[in-house]
Amino acid sequence: MKLRQTILLLIAVATAGCHLIDDDLSVCGVDANINYELRLVTEVQMQIDERISSETDKPIADALKAWSKPFFSGTAHDLDMSFFSLDGDGELLEHKSDTINASQKSYTLYIPRKDYQHLAVVNITENKNVSLMGGQYAGSMRIAQHDYDTLDSHNTAFYTARLPMYMADKDSDLTFNVHLYMVSCGVALVLTADGSTIPTVRNVVLNGTATSFNINDSTFSYTGSRPVRFDQLINRCYATIAMPSPDAPKTEGAKRRAESQLAEDNALWKVSFYASMPDGKITETVLSIPYALKAGTLEIIKCQLQDDGSLLVVENTEVGATVTLDWKEGSNYDIEI
Repeated sequence: MKLRQTILLLIAVATAGCHLIDDDLSVCGVDANINYELRLVTEVQMQIDERISSETDKPIADALKAWSKPFFSGTAHDLDMSFFSLDGDGELLEHKSDTINASQKSYTLYIPRKDYQHLAVVNITENKNVSLMGGQYAGSMRIAQHDYDTLDSHNTAFYTARLPMYMADKDSDLTFNVHLYMVSCGVALVLTADGSTIPTVRNVVLNGTATSFNINDSTFSYTGSRPVRFDQLINRCYATIAMPSPDAPKTEGAKRRAESQLAEDNALWKVSFYASMPDGKITETVLSIPYALKAGTLEIIKCQLQDDGSLLVVENTEVGATVTLDWKEGSNYDIEI
């Protein structure tokens, strides 16, 4: 499942004159052609076919493919381009944004001969859960998730890139290749139900994902991580788009504490599932996943929904499950779907 899909987005930014960035005419005289390429590290459609292959589950596979396609297609709706000084404090020298709605587009940038740190972001303007912040300096430019108690699934998948552009000593046209990689990721929960009682699913939420992404050094922050709701695609299939989980416990102390606790407390991320029973009680199942939820991937978790409203994980023995049969509301998020 490491098949790489690439879609070429050609961009060369065009303006007339050195005043775009700097009025010092002594540094005029170079065209910068910039080739942007959106790169995907996962072939999601093929992955869905492999994981959900039975004829009975074909409607689920089809629904998951339709849902995932806009996020994992490698298409750019909008492009945000920032050019910072490469030395000193990395202040912003020029910013440009454009609505593309296509996989290819061309510009030409006539630019003073300076060295730049170029940061680019795709599909950010219409995302309802995040904002682009700190853009006056390269080191502070980040994608920050809103600080709500609980967030809906992200409605766009965003890509970022960083590239030093050396042109201070050049007097001829230059070409730069910018590779944008997906920051977002997806999780799908697929259920089977073989019992006589079919509980009513009230909500599914994802816990333990990042709250911001620093573009200049490609690092995530997890401070104040918030639950992210799943969308119900069809019956027995739920999915969400969010930011990644940590790769590992951040400190040796945290790692030792995790190793000394139960398996469900050693998770890098979790999925909480709530089902209403006919007697009015709510069953909570917390799925604990000990491996990282990585950027650019779709993680599919398959479970069997039991008569008591709990989930039994199938196919993946690494995922733990903790069940509370008479769960009482008291968390910080609304469990109603």
